[in-house]
Amino acid sequence: MKKSLLAAAFVMATPVLADDLRPAPDYFVDAMVSITTAENIATTCPNLTFDAVKASDVTTEVMEALTADGFDSKNLEGSMADPGDAVRAAQAAFLDKHKLSKDETDFIRVCMAGFAEIQEGTQVGAFLVEITGDGAVDPTTSQ
Repeated sequence: MKKSLLAAAFVMATPVLADDLRPAPDYFVDAMVSITTAENIATTCPNLTFDAVKASDVTTEVMEALTADGFDSKNLEGSMADPGDAVRAAQAAFLDKHKLSKDETDFIRVCMAGFAEIQEGTQVGAFLVEITGDGAVDPTTSQ
């Protein structure tokens, strides 16, 4: 799985007692999951691409919000509890929503999930862009 800009910001630093750590805000978890999920969809689906500019803009906004909320944006692990459980739950919910397996290899099913996210106007869909033009194939229609 690719590392996203936001996930890369969550780097290991100095050890801190668990009691000193605050839970990851929902907006952080939502952005992390949305960005990485969209990246993975775009990697698998030849009909979608990842909007890296939008992801960068959102990452900047999230990091500013974290700073405003008192987190150390240069050392998130020093001020934020591991968001792993929340991330895994959100990822599982996404897979369940689209009836995808954890190791989905059927690019058409992945494309259909991506197109559905775009159509629904979800956070994941906001980072996906359809590839159009000569030779573009819509995997949601019969060939």
